Amino acid sequence: MLQNPFGLMFKVLGIVSHHIWLWGWVFLPILLAPFLWDAWLYYIRIRTLKKFKWQMLEFRLPPDVEKSPLAMEQVLAFLQSTLFKGGWWKRYVEGRVQEWFSLEITSFDGELHFYIRTLAQFRNLVEAAIYAQYPQAEIFDAEDYTANVPAVIPNETHDLFGCELKLAREDGYPIRTYKDFELKTESSKEGGSNISLVDPLAGIVETMTRLKKGEQAWIQIGILPTDDGWKNVATEAVLKLVGRPKKEVPQGSYMLALLKKELSDLATGVVQAPFKTPEFEPFEWGSPKSDKPHSLMQFLTSGEKEIIEGIERKIAKVGFQTVLRIVYIATKESFNIPTFFQVASGFNQFSTQNLNAIKRDGATLTAGKFPFKKMKEAQKKKWMLFKYRLRFKPKSMFVMNIEELATLFHFPGRVVMAPSLPRVQAKKGEPPAGLPSY
Repeated sequence: MLQNPFGLMFKVLGIVSHHIWLWGWVFLPILLAPFLWDAWLYYIRIRTLKKFKWQMLEFRLPPDVEKSPLAMEQVLAFLQSTLFKGGWWKRYVEGRVQEWFSLEITSFDGELHFYIRTLAQFRNLVEAAIYAQYPQAEIFDAEDYTANVPAVIPNETHDLFGCELKLAREDGYPIRTYKDFELKTESSKEGGSNISLVDPLAGIVETMTRLKKGEQAWIQIGILPTDDGWKNVATEAVLKLVGRPKKEVPQGSYMLALLKKELSDLATGVVQAPFKTPEFEPFEWGSPKSDKPHSLMQFLTSGEKEIIEGIERKIAKVGFQTVLRIVYIATKESFNIPTFFQVASGFNQFSTQNLNAIKRDGATLTAGKFPFKKMKEAQKKKWMLFKYRLRFKPKSMFVMNIEELATLFHFPGRVVMAPSLPRVQAKKGEPPAGLPSY
């Protein structure tokens, strides 16, 4: 007589559920461990972030900025010194997170402003770095300008358009920097050649100062100090181009490998000794053998050599994880989307054919697609404004070194004659040492 299949199935399920009931407490913590760990990290890091006290520092530029963006490069090198290199206890028990900065250029009705958003604990560091390179600059506290627009955009009075920018290639490939904007002129009487600098911010600044009443343009460069781990991938790209084999990390024990080599040499020597003097190769630990030539530099094209030189120049300097945003806000009467693209197109000048480029991230562009185009567009605009206000640090960021960042953010010199660019009008000085006080 055949047994009822449903009865057998319920019997098996009963046995399984019984064992789960008995032993589930053993496996349940293992299954929940990743989720509990993520929840713990989220809790301790949010607790740390709530303690942060942010300050907006605005800069009024000196009347004559004769320094190149190299001065701002030194400022950024100062900021990179805030890199946290602590251990696991600080990170995973106390919730320590890496602090970051925001470099911002804004235009309100055509009036240009430069800001650095920093934690209060780093204010002295920022001021010292700025005054060391720009002694005549003025630094003062400013309110967060993002609070001067409605909390929700788009609405009945305002509209918004914006996006994030990203690198076209891997982080190790550099963009065109201020050093590529230098022009060598004819030799001077004293000897040598004169070098004139075409300010790489001139086009962007000029566009932003032409905004009309009711228009605002914001550029945000969020920077997070990072270690040199990103340079490893760039170094591998260089080794691949020059045909040099990558040095592999040796596996196994050094002593066992040495003993194996000595025993092999001993056996070989015993065989060769009656006929000739034994020959032995030196012991190399972790160096791969290859029949390929050690270098292909002599066979590289000029473009490939330029790539290698560019990558090596980038990895020679410290870097920051970077996020780059552009937001255009205007009243309904003044809203003109082409204005956004005019500002964004100013970043095209930092592109090179062989190396890297800055391009718009289509996924973040505040333009909706069918179906539900208007609803998607409104959601993207609200999210973009939220990220900008929060100075949101996404998980995926690209790396720029201090030379590249100084190209995108520095104090324009007199070569930029924008009339709406505020500058210090009077030179400040210390009072005489013997001046009596009452």
